Amino acid sequence: MKKFWLFLAIVCLFVLSSCGENSTAKKVNNEEPAPEEDAEMNDAEMDPEGSGGSSDTKPDPNPDPDNEFAREHPGYTVEFNIIDTEMMGQGQSMAIGYFMRTAREDLEEEEAEDVTLDTCVTGESSPRVPECTSNADCGPEQECVPEYNQGQAVENSEHCETPNRASLDVGPVMIAGFNGGPYQFAYEPGDQVYKLNGTGDGSIDRSLIAYNTEYTISADSMIPEDLESLSATFTMPPALSLIEPQMVEGGTFGAAVEVDNSKPLTFKWESNGGKGYIDITITAAQSLMNVVSVTCKVKDDGEFTVPEEFTSQLVFGGGGDGMMDQMLQMMNMITMDRHSEAPITGEGVLSGKVTSEQLVMINVIPAGGAAEPTPEPEEGE
Repeated sequence: MKKFWLFLAIVCLFVLSSCGENSTAKKVNNEEPAPEEDAEMNDAEMDPEGSGGSSDTKPDPNPDPDNEFAREHPGYTVEFNIIDTEMMGQGQSMAIGYFMRTAREDLEEEEAEDVTLDTCVTGESSPRVPECTSNADCGPEQECVPEYNQGQAVENSEHCETPNRASLDVGPVMIAGFNGGPYQFAYEPGDQVYKLNGTGDGSIDRSLIAYNTEYTISADSMIPEDLESLSATFTMPPALSLIEPQMVEGGTFGAAVEVDNSKPLTFKWESNGGKGYIDITITAAQSLMNVVSVTCKVKDDGEFTVPEEFTSQLVFGGGGDGMMDQMLQMMNMITMDRHSEAPITGEGVLSGKVTSEQLVMINVIPAGGAAEPTPEPEEGE
């Protein structure tokens, strides 16, 4: 459920699925307490009036997820996300958020990613490793479940998750920083998420987004007594657009980028001062059965060169005029995904963040404009 907003946004926007997004979380420690820990607990219980403890001690409001999780008083998890997508010159934006009772998995620290910035890999993600094999590997209230894609379980995606969580209406939230704002965001019961004015499908007019600008999120006098207020301040990065390589006309779907797979490929864009990162993915479809992608996770400092050892693996198909060629030409794509985030804090908020995603998708044509033609199917195939 932690990625609920991202899943809904991607479905609504029909953009590419993000890969490698889900980091592997630490296993929950389900070991029995040591005997000496039991002894200390018993001493405190036997002497409630002494210095060792009190019979009416409240649960820890900030429980350690590797120890006993305070399920009766877990606090709240809140996330808001602003997504700005441009695909082949067509833009669409979305702003969405949610509140939930905090689950154990929300508090687990994410392990450091295996890849370092300014490196590339062939393929969009490393092989996945399941976080659990059965419910016994999870907390007492969790289940070991896989992720699903179009109704099919994703291989090696098993993870610990608390079932039957619900998105909550906790009252209105104000977001300032948008052009013409501030604006009120409210719970929309149909999709059970927060949207602009509590209506619509979560999309917003793209002209509302102000770039390179400080935003604030705030709420007071919220509905639950144990969620009094929240606040966040974050800076929307500059608008993401390519400076180099320059766009050229002649692509099947409008302006495109020429890629020479015999040379390194240098990208330049307006940087975010080195804050956050950008995923650059180049996808080359030689045929429907032969699709290769190169993904580079790079520091958001304005420039990165994809080495020739990776560009040489990109063979672009779709050199003809048939329907299959047009499909392959659409698959030949550069995707740039800029990610930044900041914490949301407040009374009762145990886990909170606001994130922004800028997705730019650009068609690719081979240098010289001559892609490999798609072979005609033989008779009877």
